[in-house]
Amino acid sequence: MALSDDQKLHVEEDPRPASMSQKKLLVIASVILVLAIGGGVAGYFISKKPDSSSSTSSSSNAGGANPSVSGQGNVPATATGGSVSPTTAPPVNNGKVSKAKPRFIGYWGQNAANNGLDIVKGDLQRTRDPSLNQLSLRAYCDLKYYDAINLAFLNVFGGGDGHFTINFAANGVYTWTGTQATGDIASFVTIGQDIAYCQSLGVKMIMSLAGDKISNYSFAKGDGARYAKLWHNAFLGGPDASVRPFGNVVLDGIELDIEKTAQEADPTATSNTWIEEMVTLVKDLKALKSNLILAVVPQCSLTFPGYIGKDKNVGDVIAQIPELFDYIIVQYYNNIECTYPYGFNYNMWTALFPGYIYVGLPGDWSSAISGGFLEPNSLQAVHDYLQDYNQFGGYSVYDISSSNAPGRSWNAVNFANPPVSQYSQTIYNMINGQKVGSGMPAPGPALVENDFGKRCGGTWVHANATCSNKVCNPMAAVTGCGPSEQCFRFLSNTC
Repeated sequence: MALSDDQKLHVEEDPRPASMSQKKLLVIASVILVLAIGGGVAGYFISKKPDSSSSTSSSSNAGGANPSVSGQGNVPATATGGSVSPTTAPPVNNGKVSKAKPRFIGYWGQNAANNGLDIVKGDLQRTRDPSLNQLSLRAYCDLKYYDAINLAFLNVFGGGDGHFTINFAANGVYTWTGTQATGDIASFVTIGQDIAYCQSLGVKMIMSLAGDKISNYSFAKGDGARYAKLWHNAFLGGPDASVRPFGNVVLDGIELDIEKTAQEADPTATSNTWIEEMVTLVKDLKALKSNLILAVVPQCSLTFPGYIGKDKNVGDVIAQIPELFDYIIVQYYNNIECTYPYGFNYNMWTALFPGYIYVGLPGDWSSAISGGFLEPNSLQAVHDYLQDYNQFGGYSVYDISSSNAPGRSWNAVNFANPPVSQYSQTIYNMINGQKVGSGMPAPGPALVENDFGKRCGGTWVHANATCSNKVCNPMAAVTGCGPSEQCFRFLSNTC
């Protein structure tokens, strides 16, 4: 990654169209899974803390550049330019960034707290309760937890005509057809006022694109330049005020959370147009607004067939223009082949991107149907492990409705009467130096197929905890599970 001195630091129901939080749950239901942390598994851990000549810094360290939200560049002004090969792992703490206090990014918009997921029965099996709906953006900013909030999601776009849709679930849907605005226009003006209020508190506001692999988004030829110009005007203070979903408020950045490939969207696609257009989109946005925060969200898996060693959706974009991204958020949930405790591959990502790397977490088990939620002991273990990395930028949480009140903290034991969620506060406290759990040994290596058992369940956490559930085959066309269940992998010795 070539880094310049002036590069700035950066800072995942109701009658409306289906909330994307439902869709986000379904992304990766059956990949190599890891064990939910529990007693009796400590012997499986193999310490893999990186070698480092520098001392471990406390997460409460207030010094250093802001790794995600300051808008000052991806490197300190005194750093020299250079590049890191994406195929050669740099030594730990030798990235082109300085160690800094971790930051915290929250996703707002998808109402994950009320997404209809039942821990036992599965997706759309829990009656939605309006009292669990997400609060206003302003209310979450008043918590003072977040350095940035990602507006989730602008999930429909592409095809060459400049249309787009922003879906905020219970808080409204806005569509630009290419010629006119439709939907909850007044609600979005109010959201714009909340955005301005949050910015007055120092919270950076980022528009997140796509967000799942189901929504109708694509990149036709010319869409990169087309949408860069349109979104610059719509969100970033461009000269044309005809499309302004949030009024005249100016957002701080754009995030690409692209979770499918051109071939997955259209099996007949033969070219790599999506990659080319995403690269053009990022380049043009940066040219139009030089201090814009730009980020991208790869999945943690680096073992997908045909894409070994990179994220299959945006890996080539990161490799081509790493210097234009202020940070990346690696999604460490619903991808359990690379989730703590086994196969947690943060060190591999430091070889692919030399800037700040955030760990993307779910806000609750109900936001991670396929696993990856970190209970406090596991969360503390990951945090302790990451202190040896200069490139550790902080955490994101999907989303802030499921990780704060009135959201609930669901698990395989308390699902009948779950307590109010305080997970965002837990992450915030940990970032600021408080021990939130006992911690556990450092991440161990990825496991092989023979290490896993397979059972049906509505969610991974329940399948992992319930030995009486039906045995299944996740690779078979007919897994043997019920209509709302999936076939999950877990450590076979847990039963």
